[in-house]
Amino acid sequence: MTAETEDEVYENIILGNTILEEASIQAQEISSDGNTKTLITQTRLSIRKKAALSIICKQLFYKLEDFSFIKDGLPPEIKAQVEALSIEQLEDLSIAVLDFNSLDDLSAYLQSQGD
Repeated sequence: MTAETEDEVYENIILGNTILEEASIQAQEISSDGNTKTLITQTRLSIRKKAALSIICKQLFYKLEDFSFIKDGLPPEIKAQVEALSIEQLEDLSIAVLDFNSLDDLSAYLQSQGD
C-alpha cells in the first residue's frame, strides 16, 4: 500500500463502488435502449462530477483540517449547490478551494456563481 491513510483508502473504495454501480445501471439501460452513445456520455459526465466532488471534499479536508468532509461529505444544502454546477464550474471550484479558509468561503463562492 502507498502512503494513503485508512480514510483515503475508504474514500477511494466508495468512489470505485459508485463508479461500478453507475456502470452496472447504465449497462442494464443499454441492453434495453438502443441509444448507447447518449448513455455512455451521460455516464461519463456523472462519473466526472462525482470524482470532482470527491476531490473538492478532500481539498477542503486538507485545507480546513475538518475530517467530516471526507467521511460525511459536504453539508446537504451546500452539496446540492455544488452538484448543480457544470463540470467546468467544478474544475474552477477545485482551484478556488485552495484559497478558502472556512466553509463560509465556499458558501460565498457558490453564491457568487448564482449571481
